[in-house]
This record gives sequence, C-alpha cells and structure tokens, in this order.
Amino acid sequence: MPEVSRLIRFGTFEVDAVAGELRKDGRKVRLQEKPVQLLVLLLQSAGDIVTREQLQQSLWPANTFVDFDHGLATAIAKVRAALGDSAKNPRFVETVGGRGYRFIAPLLPETASRPAAPAPSSKGLHPLAIGVAGLAAGGLLLAVALRLNIAGASDWIRRQTNQPVHVLAVLPLTNLSNDPSQDYFVDGMTDQLITTLAELPGVRIISRVSSMQYRNAAKPLAEIRSALHVDAVVEGSVLRSGNRVRISAQLVDARTDQHLWAQSYERDAGDVLALQDEIARAIANEIRVTVTPAAAYAVAPRSYAPAAQEAYLLGRYQLNKGDEAAVRLSIGEFTKAIGLDSKHAPSYAGLAEAYIALTDFYEPPTEMMPLARTAAEQALQIDGTLSEAHASLGAVRFLYEWDWRGAEEELTRAVQLERGSADARVWYGVFLAQMGRPAESLAQMREAEAIDPLSVAVHINAGWAYYLARQNDRAIEQWRKALALEPNLATAHTSIWLAYAQKSAHVGDSPAIAPSSGSPIDLAAMAGVYAVSGRRPEAEKTLAALEGLSTHRYVCAYEIATAYAALGQRDSALAWLRKGVERRSACMPDAKTDPRLDSLRGDPRFQEVLRQIGFGR
Repeated sequence: MPEVSRLIRFGTFEVDAVAGELRKDGRKVRLQEKPVQLLVLLLQSAGDIVTREQLQQSLWPANTFVDFDHGLATAIAKVRAALGDSAKNPRFVETVGGRGYRFIAPLLPETASRPAAPAPSSKGLHPLAIGVAGLAAGGLLLAVALRLNIAGASDWIRRQTNQPVHVLAVLPLTNLSNDPSQDYFVDGMTDQLITTLAELPGVRIISRVSSMQYRNAAKPLAEIRSALHVDAVVEGSVLRSGNRVRISAQLVDARTDQHLWAQSYERDAGDVLALQDEIARAIANEIRVTVTPAAAYAVAPRSYAPAAQEAYLLGRYQLNKGDEAAVRLSIGEFTKAIGLDSKHAPSYAGLAEAYIALTDFYEPPTEMMPLARTAAEQALQIDGTLSEAHASLGAVRFLYEWDWRGAEEELTRAVQLERGSADARVWYGVFLAQMGRPAESLAQMREAEAIDPLSVAVHINAGWAYYLARQNDRAIEQWRKALALEPNLATAHTSIWLAYAQKSAHVGDSPAIAPSSGSPIDLAAMAGVYAVSGRRPEAEKTLAALEGLSTHRYVCAYEIATAYAALGQRDSALAWLRKGVERRSACMPDAKTDPRLDSLRGDPRFQEVLRQIGFGR
C-alpha cells in the first residue's frame, strides 16, 4: 500500500492523521471524529476537488444508517468552525457548487510521510482483526478502512467502539426558522421526543427541565456530560416552512464525542406525532434498546387534529414557563385545542396541571381543584395511559380531597406508566413525606434528581422532603442546589433559614435573610423566619399584612398558622389551621410531619385538626 502522511501542516494548524487530532499552535482543537476524517481526506487531495460521491463512499458507505446530506453539511460546518473558516470567503475549505469540496490552502513542506511499520504477529487473531491491526500498525487512517469497507470492516469497527448507552439526554432542538414565534413548536417537539423516548425500557432519559438548561447555550459536551451524568445526547434542529416540518437529529456519544447516528425527516405538520415516534424508534435501535411488545404499544403514535396539536403545543409552552400570567394563557390554549378536537387527551391533562398550579399562590383550591379533577378524569377516559393525568388526579386526591388510599393508587400508577417522569416521582415523593414515610419518600426524590438533576422544582421539593424527615443538613444541601440554578429564588432562601432554625443554630451562623418576593406564600414564610429569629415586631407586622391581604385575595391559611406557631401564639395558630381545613388549603397534609407545628402536637385541638384532615381515622 502507498505511504500515507501522518502529520499534515498548513498555516498554524497541524493534523495528526493517525491520532485523529487537529492542533493549532501545538494545542489540541476540539473536533469530533467524523469531521477529522473528512478534513484528512480533503488534505490528502489538497488542491483537487473531492466529490460528494467520494466523500459518501469513504465516510458514509451505503450500509451506514445516516442521512448523508445532513451528516456532510454538519461535518463541513464543524471543520470550518474549528479552522475559523468561512463558506463565503474560504481560506481553507472551498465549496465547489454541485460537485464537492476542495482544500485550497498550501500545505507546509515539512508535512511528513512515514512508511508502514512491520505488522505484529497475527497468531490467534480473528482474520478481520488481523486486517484491522495491520492497518493501525502501518499508520494508516481509520478512513482507509472506511473507504474500502472490506467485508463490512467499518460497521464492525463502529459496533466494537460504541459502548452501551444507559443514560441519555435530549438537548433542546434548534429553531432553524429564524422566527421566535416558532419557539413553542420547537420546544414542543423536544418535549414530546423526550416523553416518547422515556417510555422505552432500559435507558434513563434526562427530564426536560434539566435538558432545557442548554437551550441556546453552546456548552462543551464534556461539561454537559458532567452536569447531567449522561452517556449520550441527542441534538438536532427543526425547520418549519408553511405546513412542512423538517427534523434533523443526531446521537452523539458524550464519552468520546463520536457521532453514532444521524437522520433527517420531513413531513406535513399534521404527522408530527408519527414523526416523533419514528425518530424515537431509530434512536432506540441505535442505542441497543429492544422494544418489547408492551413498550411498542406505549409509544404507538396517536392521531389528533393538527390544529388541536398546534394549540396544545402552545399551551404546554406557556405552562412550562410557570408564572401566573403564562399559566392562565395555557388554560386558554388547552381549551382551544379541546374545542378543535374533543378527544385531545393531552390537552385535558394540561388543563388539570394548570388548575393545580394556580392553587399554589393565586386561586382558592375550592375553585380550582374540582376543575382539575374533572379535566384529569376526562383525559383518562380518553387515554388511560397518560401518566401526567394520573399524577394530577393523585395530586387532587391528596392535596384537596385528603383521600390517602386513592391518591397513592393514582400516583403509583403515574410512576409505573412513565418511570422516566421526574414530575410523577416528585408528586409521589411529596405525598410519602406528608404521610410520614421518609425512607420511601427520599427514594423517590433521589430518582427524580437522577432524572432531572438541574430542575429547581426537584431540588425545592426534595429539600422539603428532607426537612419533613428532620434531615436538615440534607434539606439545606438541596435548597442550595436550587439557589445555584436560580440565585434570587426567595422560597429557597427562606426555606434554608427555617432549616437552620430547626437545627437550633445560632442566628450568627445562619444565612442572611433574603428579601421576599412579595407573594403571599413568601410573606408567610418570612413571618415565620422573623418569628424564629427573635424579630417579633417584624413578624407581627408581616402577619397583620397577610391577614389584611386575605380579606380580598387567596392566602394560604396554613402558612399563616405556622408563623403564629413560631411566635408561640397557639390560639391564633389553631384558628388559622381550622380556616385551612374549611378552605381545603393544599398545604394541610403537611401538618402530620411539619416541624414548625411541633409545639402544638400535645394540644387536643390540634389532634382534632389532624383527624379532620384524615389522619387518625
């Protein structure tokens, strides 16, 4: 065989063809395997056109499962980015329209060629292994084996180098439409791809909240792997033009930067659900997941009216924002979707989630929870496999109806249907914490954190589960993780202070009291903080403001009760707890285990409150 250059130099760059490395001024430049192989092929034919057909034969042979156009465009773009090159004004790689590419920069004369070294002994080796070992020992490129594809060598090499994937993240798809009004559609595609893949056995899928941290953030793959603890990532893009949608996706091994799979799909917008299913199956096949008959049924595409699906995606986009205005907008979109397709089960499930979200701070549970229950039940009548609908119905039963058995049935069903759902596990974990079952609760929270490690909501609720379990150091640890993600989160600041107070720490050892956001829930928490820190006048002033506020808008009676308990005003605390029972406050189930109410536990009136909630029946 002819000699092949190992070190190829041009400008300030050097390519080590054997090591598969690009260096600039002696420093390694991050460039993945396929783009390096492409660059080497161009360098070996510097000054000449390398046709698209030659590149396809060498790097993407016919039996390789990949979208060649997308793969080539991606690889060329990455080569240019690594070299600081431009397609419009190229210094290194020139596009020859309709034909291929040409490396146009001069190579430096010290580019070295090295003769093949003697091959090692082949005794005891498989015949194919002898050929591969000989190529490697002779200093030839992996690209040579890929070009020849002798006896399927390239496929064999790829199968041997890929490691099993156990944890996978779907990074936010990129909106190529250059139209911000399409962000909801692209985010919806990301969400539903995550959901579809999460239903497949054998692989943990990182939840959407953690994945969305990397939207429009050009982070190194090594950093993403470290933060999410993943083996591989799916990345890609969505281009929508009129009623046509093109989705490009690729699977990348986060451990090696190796591209394992890539494909593009184009469909009518009305076929989006079927398209997501097709992509999910292709990825699952590549990461060696066997889809069982039960799993295949779970991911079977559902058929909905395209306009209804569009409204649903917009509703989900708003709901995911989490603020009051966005939640109210989501209700309008979900309602619109149902008007367009009365059998659109996900929209009923979305409605249930939105109504429950409003009970946190904004609307009385007596008004929202019945609506949430009706919506969840309607979703389940249409599709009994919707995990999110079971989770919402379970939340209604334990936060509002105080039906512990019914709540646990729904929440366990939600987890069983979607084991990769951090939301389902958080709901179940909170329920178990309030039931006084800390070991089971914390196990669910640990699973939720593994699924969604960058979720503020997961860390806030996990911290609360530890707090109810009297594990204050672990609670503080979780709340600090939340603050690392959202430094101005008032709830986390006040929660940390309460945990320090529960530890009986000296005030000087506790963190500074952070300003409140002004919401009723945070004002109530601040009243408690002031009370336990000995700042009684400020606590009483805050409570008086809350009581005044409660005359014309919803305020959680339970939180006011805990502040009065911290002040030692037992009668006022019990009076507000009774109001919490009357108003069906969603916090009332906390009363069984909440450390803030320990001073009341010996009072028969408190025991009566517990009985009315449903404890001790």
